[in-house]
Amino acid sequence: MIQTFASSSNVAFAAYVNIYDIISTYTYTPLWVLTSQLTGKEKAFIPTIFSQTTKPRTALFLYQLRNDVADENLTNGLIFLGDTDYPLGFYDLEIYNNSSASNLDKSGLTKLFTGLFNVRGGTNRESVTYSEYTTNDADTESVYVTI
Repeated sequence: MIQTFASSSNVAFAAYVNIYDIISTYTYTPLWVLTSQLTGKEKAFIPTIFSQTTKPRTALFLYQLRNDVADENLTNGLIFLGDTDYPLGFYDLEIYNNSSASNLDKSGLTKLFTGLFNVRGGTNRESVTYSEYTTNDADTESVYVTI
């Protein structure tokens, strides 16, 4: 899982992902696609830096979480998360072998990695709080069949 946080200032992050040996081309930076587990909305972006210097297994990616949606630049790794469409919390992450330096469409691309991406609140941003589900229905043995 990749952990990141949103704060009242712009923050740069580094992520090491175990995909170095399965990337077919190093010409273009791989495409990252985040899907909010709460809203189901997707946001695709290309990280700022893609480095193979951590070989033989991992690749290094740098991206920046912006504090204002107006500063977002998805082809340069500047992303904004933390509004109603893209809330703080869990995202499904998919990384694709990209076909150009500006492509944000995953159609027809080879998937390299699937994982989790968690965005928590930092300075002046409230984190998502999760609580354990403790109530249980009394009737746990019934099965209902709908025809």
